[in-house]
Amino acid sequence: MLFEFKVRNMFKVNMFLRLGVLAAPASLTMALTGCSSAPPRDTLAKAEFAIQDAGRSGAEQFEPELLTSARAKLNRANKAVDDDENDDARRLAQEAVAEATLANAKAAAAKQAKEVDDMKKAIEALKEESSRQIQGQ
Repeated sequence: MLFEFKVRNMFKVNMFLRLGVLAAPASLTMALTGCSSAPPRDTLAKAEFAIQDAGRSGAEQFEPELLTSARAKLNRANKAVDDDENDDARRLAQEAVAEATLANAKAAAAKQAKEVDDMKKAIEALKEESSRQIQGQ
């Protein structure tokens, strides 16, 4: 009876060891595969759109450095995707979105400031014109 108990326990231990030997590589493979993230295609698309939008809004004229930096980061993000460095790609694409959005906002502010300045000049010209007309009467 004691011998039978030992044999059964040995069989159970042996089975657990076999399962452990088989499960360890599978677990390692799953863990390593789980660590690599999917390519950030949506973030890259957002960055591309933000850069195009900034270009259309006049950032090329008013904020060329920011727009150039955003384009460079998008290029680096695309290269990181090619190199399967998806976390770096995501970070770079997010930075490109932020810089393009900032360039867009700064360009809009600069355009509005220019429009305000032009309006002030037009108002001054009208004041001078009306002042001359009043003096001429």
